[in-house]
Amino acid sequence: MKVFLDTNIFVEYIYEREQFASVQRIFKAIKNKQIDGITSHATFYTLAYLSDQMLKHKGIHRPELTEQTRGIVRSMLQLVPVGNMDYADMITGVDDTTFSDIEDSFQYQCALRNRCDYLVTINIKDFPNVPQTLMEILTPNDFVAKVL
Repeated sequence: MKVFLDTNIFVEYIYEREQFASVQRIFKAIKNKQIDGITSHATFYTLAYLSDQMLKHKGIHRPELTEQTRGIVRSMLQLVPVGNMDYADMITGVDDTTFSDIEDSFQYQCALRNRCDYLVTINIKDFPNVPQTLMEILTPNDFVAKVL
């Protein structure tokens, strides 16, 4: 079973927000090879930026800030590989009027390209009118309840 993790799943984990416990269970299931997780290249750009901001907020400065950001991103890269996308997927993502947020459309195209069974996101509403027959879109809490 292949599960695509939206960028906000990593944000939920780093900031220990409301669904942190479920995200932690998902990451544990990936680490234990119960499920295969993937995400997109874009997730890691955003993750690097947000990690940097979080660490700055905690009063951590360069060069320690850079090293800690690298550590966070590296640990996530070791856990969740990056899915493939090509030019045609990007064009499809740009042109898909189902989405008002093109970044969400890119995430969805990456999940489709990589034949994911599930797309896990905090914001279900960002994936309106997406055919649930291609892949099921669930929150971390719902995914854990249904699958794990």
